[in-house]
Formats: sequence, C-alpha cells, structure tokens
Amino acid sequence: MYMKEVYTVVLIMVVVCSTAFASYHAYAQDLSMDEDLTLIVSIEEIRGHLMQALNNKSIGNNDGAIAHAGHPAAEYLGEIAPIIEKRNPELIDELRDKLIRLPSKVPSISYEELKAEIDAIDALLEDASNLIRDESKSSLQFWFEVVKVLLEHTKAEYEEGVEEEGEVSSAIEYEDAQAFVVRAEHVFVSKIKGNIGSDTSSIIDRFFSDIKVAIDEKRSADRIEELIDGVMPVIPEFPVNLMLVLVGVVASAILVSRVMPIGSNTINH
Repeated sequence: MYMKEVYTVVLIMVVVCSTAFASYHAYAQDLSMDEDLTLIVSIEEIRGHLMQALNNKSIGNNDGAIAHAGHPAAEYLGEIAPIIEKRNPELIDELRDKLIRLPSKVPSISYEELKAEIDAIDALLEDASNLIRDESKSSLQFWFEVVKVLLEHTKAEYEEGVEEEGEVSSAIEYEDAQAFVVRAEHVFVSKIKGNIGSDTSSIIDRFFSDIKVAIDEKRSADRIEELIDGVMPVIPEFPVNLMLVLVGVVASAILVSRVMPIGSNTINH
C-alpha cells in the first residue's frame, strides 16, 4: 500500500509540474506577444506621424512637420526602447538618435532631404519590426489585433481632431487619425488580405474605403466610431493565454484534492 501511495503522489507531481510548466510557458508567450503588439503598433503609428511630417513639409507647413516629426520620440520611444534593447541594443541606439534629432532638422532642410532622413528611419523601423517572435509574424490573429488597435487609436485621435462635424478643431490629431487608418489598411493588405476568405476581405476593403472618405469629409466623430465599431465583429479577438495559467492551477488543485483528501495523512502498512 505504501509503495502504491508513493507512486500515486509521484504521478500527481508529474502532472502538476507539467501543467504548471505548460501554463507558465503559455503565460511567457503571452507576455512576448504583448510586447510584440506594442512594438508593431508603435512602429506603424511612428510611420504615420513621419508620413504626415513629410506631407506638411511638402506644402510648406514647417510647424505641422515639426510637430509630427517630434511625436515618435516624445510619445513612443520610451515604450519601445526597452523592448528593442532586449533584442538588439545597437539598433535602438541608432533609432533613438535619429528620432530625437529629426524635429530640429525639419526647418532647415528641403523636402527631399527630409524624405531621405525619414527613409533611413523607416529602414531601422523595418529592422525593429523583424524582432518580433516568429509565432507573431505568422499569426493572422496577431496582425488582425494590430489593425484593431490602430483603429481604436484612430477613434481617439479623430474625436480630438474633429469636435464638430465639418470642422477641424486640432489639425495634428485629425492628421494622426488619417495616418493611423492608412497604416491599418497597409497592415491589412500586406499581412492579412491574401490569407482570408474573399467575403471577409471585401467587407474590410469596403470599410477602409468608407472610413477614408468619411475622414476626408470631416464627418462627425460619432460616424467614425460607428464605422469602426461596425467592422470590429469581423476582426477576431486576440487569444489571452494567461487564462491557461489559471486553468492549469485549478485543474491541478482539483486533481490533488481528489486523490489526496485534506486530512488524510495516515500511511497504511
């Protein structure tokens, strides 16, 4: 009897440890995915700001160009720097330097020179985007989540940019909304569209067409929210692997309690 109980205890410990390890691994993956998501969304929004900096420079609006050129360092660098530094310390040093210096260069350089500066930054951003996990790179759900977050941020920026229909209350936020939609569409076309059904693809294509027109027409913030909320059901939810940790712990506890009830510590000989 004694050896049988020992064997049972060992078996339980193996199951518990295996479940805990699998759950922890899933949790660790979830943390990495969170970092990947933060990194890619930030990169796409930085690209949006740089696009608008170039657009403003092209029409001689240096103030607008400086504002957009300054947002990447001011709003995103603190968040993405630790992620990139863990994976490629040399890359973040170069990227940080270029992003910090860019706004001060805008007034004194030509459009072509600014474009060259932005192209160099974009190449570094592309290197940074390649640092995400292979599982994220190949996951449609991951790229759908990138699109979803960009669209949620679009709503927030547009609400600040157009407080009343037909009237821009804040040009920078309005242009941010324009840019984030462009970047969301780029992610959809380059990472998702070719790998989903034609019906879903058509719905999302139509959405991007409609929302770009609505933004250009400066429709109400409620209308923009309605369009974005309307397409959200088409976008799959990102899986939360953290739940597996709780499932593993609960399952292990139930298993132990059933085989070794509390208070039963007597060994029969």
